[in-house]
Amino acid sequence: MTIQLRPYQQQLVAEIRGQYQLGKRSVLAVLSTGGGKTFIFSYISQQAAKKGNRVCILVHRAELLDQASRSLQRMGVRHGRIAAGRSMDLSHAVQVASVQTLARRLHKLPRDFFQLLVVDESHHSNAGTWANVISHFSAAKLLGVTATPIRGDGRGLGEWYEVMVQGPTAKWLTDNGYLAAARVLAPPGFDAAGLRKRMGDFDAKQAEQRVTTIMGDCCSHYRKHLSGRTAIAFCCSVAHAEAVARLFISQGVPAASIDGSMTGEQRRDLLQALETGRLKVLTSCALIGEGVDVPSVGGCILLRPTQSVGLHLQMIGRCLRPAPGKPAAVVLDHVGNTLRLGHHLEEREWSLDGIKKRDREAAPSVKVCPKCFSTTMSTAQICRECGHVFAPQEARELKVVDGELVELQAVAKRREQGNAQSLQDLIALGHQRGYKNPAAWAKHVLAGRQRRSA
Repeated sequence: MTIQLRPYQQQLVAEIRGQYQLGKRSVLAVLSTGGGKTFIFSYISQQAAKKGNRVCILVHRAELLDQASRSLQRMGVRHGRIAAGRSMDLSHAVQVASVQTLARRLHKLPRDFFQLLVVDESHHSNAGTWANVISHFSAAKLLGVTATPIRGDGRGLGEWYEVMVQGPTAKWLTDNGYLAAARVLAPPGFDAAGLRKRMGDFDAKQAEQRVTTIMGDCCSHYRKHLSGRTAIAFCCSVAHAEAVARLFISQGVPAASIDGSMTGEQRRDLLQALETGRLKVLTSCALIGEGVDVPSVGGCILLRPTQSVGLHLQMIGRCLRPAPGKPAAVVLDHVGNTLRLGHHLEEREWSLDGIKKRDREAAPSVKVCPKCFSTTMSTAQICRECGHVFAPQEARELKVVDGELVELQAVAKRREQGNAQSLQDLIALGHQRGYKNPAAWAKHVLAGRQRRSA
């Protein structure tokens, strides 16, 4: 079957191959949510199998296993599935494997069985089960793919990957029609002060208690901004998700919650109902925060405060898939994640190095237009939404409207990094930030700037 990659996908595949040709064994490929990561690694797996290599695609949820399997089927690639409750058919050159199941069956597979190991959502690579599988197949080339190469605990993916290659930014994909445009509506001031933190993020139980006070508000804002369209609501716990679903149902909005205790068939039915519009709102704690592809979804309702940039971008990414006739998506951010962690189109400098706590907690620099209440980057002089000219003092103020979400318009940038223009300036900045290898980071930043300029 003939496969047609988009130009930027062809470029990313070429860069991945180039790194292997340079002698690298492990490559991390970064592409924004909706850019076609599954399609890319399916294509690479197909080409590797044609050359006589055995390939394993590693995933961590049944939905992602199904998604990778469907992608391979569309390409005409015969493959096996390694999952709980079924025996392994290793006659196929390509295998799609649940990481949990494969970890339990490592004793049945030689260390050199696969020549290429593809790790989907590879920001999980440092976790115990993933690390055990990757270590077992240490003879294979390693390809990690993710939209968010950052972990909540700050550990760097350089523990597993030698080099990173990056596709176009979310902003570029949006501007060129590969991602759906989105309006982001933020709260007048969700108060996260005093929330405890565990494992690098807010304590879920305490956050749930804080968020329940805005549950009624999420229904009114859905009716105002998303009425009749489908949406995914991200909640703090399974119980919270169930309560939010009941609230929508009580307001006459077809809704349901989805969680990991359900059978695979039940979960598939719910996702299908959302895709066709039989369900208008599907609530979840963490089950559909990564990789799940439902292009028709019109919006996201954020009811889970987080300190994780990765989780923040993954949640919003669920409504950014383009679909025929789909209007701009709407993100209802009731918990201030965007004000705390930045706009989803913000240009971010990723690194294989770990991130120190002070860098993870650095707040993005934003301001709100006093006329239309859209949020823009702190350096903007004119509001792109209404044309308001900011006075100098307004750049230091954050104004909001009581009771209503306000639209986020633009992207905050890291002024400090932008001011570092030369290699020497960037290396000095890297030393200042405490990076393990400031010179390598500086070269990576400059290379990214050169690619964008080209």
